[in-house]
Amino acid sequence: MFADLHIHTDYSDGIHTPESIIKKSLEANFTKIAITDHDIFLGNIEASKIVKERDYNLEIIPGVEFSSFMKGKEIHIIGLFIDFNNLHISRLVDELQTKRKDTVKTIINHLNKQKIKISYDEVLSLAKGSIGRPHIAHVLINHGYASSVNEAFDRFISSEILGKIREPRLGIKEAIEVIKSAGGISIYAHPNINNKTFFNDLHELKTMGLNGIEVSSPRYGLSRQKELLEISKKLKLINSGGSDFHGFHKGIEIDSNNGINQKEYEKLLRALK
Repeated sequence: MFADLHIHTDYSDGIHTPESIIKKSLEANFTKIAITDHDIFLGNIEASKIVKERDYNLEIIPGVEFSSFMKGKEIHIIGLFIDFNNLHISRLVDELQTKRKDTVKTIINHLNKQKIKISYDEVLSLAKGSIGRPHIAHVLINHGYASSVNEAFDRFISSEILGKIREPRLGIKEAIEVIKSAGGISIYAHPNINNKTFFNDLHELKTMGLNGIEVSSPRYGLSRQKELLEISKKLKLINSGGSDFHGFHKGIEIDSNNGINQKEYEKLLRALK
């Protein structure tokens, strides 16, 4: 593959530094990657500086991932080729960071009431950038409440357990529009094709301005990729893809099997114009 356009660092909910991500990407022979941390740009900016200073043969595509809702369903939207200096998206990211801190405090209060003794300061100390549930998970591990991130989520902080206590979500139209206002293209990340309304929802998203869809992801196999390619072609969307690498999900790595080829990448570039 030519490009991995969906990677997370420890500035959001990944466990690897931008420098480590760069090393893994070079070992996988990628020439383009997008760091798409949740609601924050700092990991991408740091990676870009490292690549420039060391003159690596690797381009860091400016990216971000937003969580949003549409008709009660959670949908993640990736923005690629973002202008990080755009005031609209910068202000939105600042607002989301404040809301994230408030949500983490609410989750910790909820856990404290269950006699799980962890503090906000402990969680905050682990967050380089975008604070969230993975940081709570690591504190739970440090205190012996769980042995892994997955166990911490399953036992204490999954969406099913926490109910309405969630990290901030945008309206789907707002997510698409703010990416466009910042000069980027919007991509539907790891879509749930099994949802009965998927095709109709995707058609509606296109009318809102959605540019493309992830057709390649280690989250689903070749048969689903084929279905997504057919749907994308039918709706005249552009194709994207990537590992969605965080560092702690078994079987999901930055490697040559996860991403898009050069021809697909060039189509993405044409969409920018």
